[in-house]
Amino acid sequence: MTLRARLGLALLGVAILGAGTAVAVPRIHRPQLPPPPPLPQALALDETEWAITPSRRVVAAGDVRLRVYNRGEDDHDVVIRERNGTVHREYLEPGESATITARLAPGTYRIICSLFAGTPESHEDRGMWTVIRAKKDPARARLEAKRARAKAAKAAKAARRARI
Repeated sequence: MTLRARLGLALLGVAILGAGTAVAVPRIHRPQLPPPPPLPQALALDETEWAITPSRRVVAAGDVRLRVYNRGEDDHDVVIRERNGTVHREYLEPGESATITARLAPGTYRIICSLFAGTPESHEDRGMWTVIRAKKDPARARLEAKRARAKAAKAAKAARRARI
């Protein structure tokens, strides 16, 4: 056997012995998943001829800002109705934009262009509507729960001091 072959076998033996004595290091896992990011509280609505396209379909319940753009060639409006019956409406000429702030409770909301409602030329009947969903934000719920726990702990501490 040549010197080169012997050296190769020796290195192979060392590699095999070294692999057998290697210490396995356990993987470190997160004990919990990170919290989900907060839901957005704003969205954009693009109006074109016979369509309303939202930038997102799900928003956080509460005060939601809707930025509306008329990118079409005709006049349009945008209408959204809150759960309490409050109606928000903005009329837009071509190229105009407007902002609506609505207080949305958790649920589904239909946003429409109400021009020519009840006629054969109704923009809503031609497809100018969309649906968005307002959800209770888990991040906000965690913050409210944390505040409630802190308030309860403070009240308990005050009660203990009053007994002393």
